[in-house]
Amino acid sequence: MAPDGMPMRSVELAAAVEDFERLASLVEEAGERVGITVGGELTGVVLPAAELAELEYWAQRGYGAPLPVPDASRESIPGPEQQGPYTRYVHGDGLRMTFTRDRVVVAEVRSAGDLAWLEERARQGRQGYMDPQQSAAFAEFLASQPPSTVPEDQSQEPGPHPEEMAVRQVTDAWQRIETWLRAHAPASYACLKPGASQGEIAALEEALDARVPADLKALWSLHAGVRGRQGAGFLLDNYALMDLDGVVSVYQMKMDSQRHEETLNAIRRAEGRGEDEFTIWKPSWVPVFSFGPTDLIYGIYLDTETGALHRWSNSYEAQDDERRETLITYLEEVADFLETPGLAVGARPGLAGGALVWGPPNHSDPDRLWVEYTG
Repeated sequence: MAPDGMPMRSVELAAAVEDFERLASLVEEAGERVGITVGGELTGVVLPAAELAELEYWAQRGYGAPLPVPDASRESIPGPEQQGPYTRYVHGDGLRMTFTRDRVVVAEVRSAGDLAWLEERARQGRQGYMDPQQSAAFAEFLASQPPSTVPEDQSQEPGPHPEEMAVRQVTDAWQRIETWLRAHAPASYACLKPGASQGEIAALEEALDARVPADLKALWSLHAGVRGRQGAGFLLDNYALMDLDGVVSVYQMKMDSQRHEETLNAIRRAEGRGEDEFTIWKPSWVPVFSFGPTDLIYGIYLDTETGALHRWSNSYEAQDDERRETLITYLEEVADFLETPGLAVGARPGLAGGALVWGPPNHSDPDRLWVEYTG
């Protein structure tokens, strides 16, 4: 399966060997993996070099030693081969391959088994980079997830369950953000609360009377909100990750307002003014971010039915605003902008008093001068 949970594009081994120029260009242009099959069975994967470098980095942290290298093949290994702009290098084991263009590595081939091992070690490496309390909470969360299932008549190896993929993506994105905060914004990093236990998340679901999706559970199991005020609003648009008490408070306040609004809507319908009905809140809307750990006025909620994020406030509900990203894409965008500031559109990442602040800020603080972060 591809990283986003969709079926991975694949080619037969014979076709891949005969036309590795097309194979390398598919990976480089789309930035996605391509499977190599033999008789319809996945045996290898071609993946972008940058993705492999990240996996190997985290896998080595989890493995605690240099990554094992397969034994050298006894067969004669071909020398570099050129097809179009690409050069293919076959490694000593006869299995791994590297594709370059203009002497820059663009793609790598790994066996399906080696890649599965690498991904598991990378997951352990990311988890091992957490503090003990956070790691324990996240391990508890992972253990609570249902195993992936596949129909009995399906011959292909089962890929990750969509919820499992969502958990991985949220975890990867958040770990990238947290790694950046630890290195550059200690005041913001210090605001992070420990992860919530499964019991705490289950109690929250009961209080909300709503099903919390796996990606949001994964986020809360990493950190159940932030504390303090200085540096807490380090997400895009200076939003803060709400703590669980704040989530419940906003949700219940909004649902109380919606019940009152339903009374008014009934009157409007009775008066023939059905077009004036107004929705303040729906049971499937779960608040996630706000302008401060205790802010009850402005924020972003997750529509658990559609997976989309939208803004909320005390004065209006912008269901049709410009925000259409998911929790995953929102966090990935934050991580991308921090790691590559040149990608940032609109507000840019900067530092003020050891905290991450997206700016330039509207009002300067002489005690906390804002300095743009450029990498």
